[in-house]
Amino acid sequence: MFIVLLDEPGLFVFESPTAAADHIEPPDAENEVRAAFDEGAVPYRVEWIRPNISRSWVAGNLGTVRFGQYRFVPAGPADPKALTLLLEEHPDYTDPPEAKAELDRLLEKLRPV
Repeated sequence: MFIVLLDEPGLFVFESPTAAADHIEPPDAENEVRAAFDEGAVPYRVEWIRPNISRSWVAGNLGTVRFGQYRFVPAGPADPKALTLLLEEHPDYTDPPEAKAELDRLLEKLRPV
């Protein structure tokens, strides 16, 4: 399980970091990813293989965008406190909705006894 917080309400749950990168468009990865964790509480970050490129022409107000390529990579050691906080702050909405039960079980597992 791979959990991503974007600039949208709720948490997005994917099968893996690769599945998340396949689903999240490069412009959104560049501007909207706020947090990402695997189920072991390891934080991830976006690593650019090839950055997004924007070109615009002032006179005609035309522009082009060439999407880059990225992947999610581990950003440090496991941080159960940070993942617990993320899950507690975003309890109401998940995408897909059926992932909510899995996130609830993970939160219970992460909370100290």
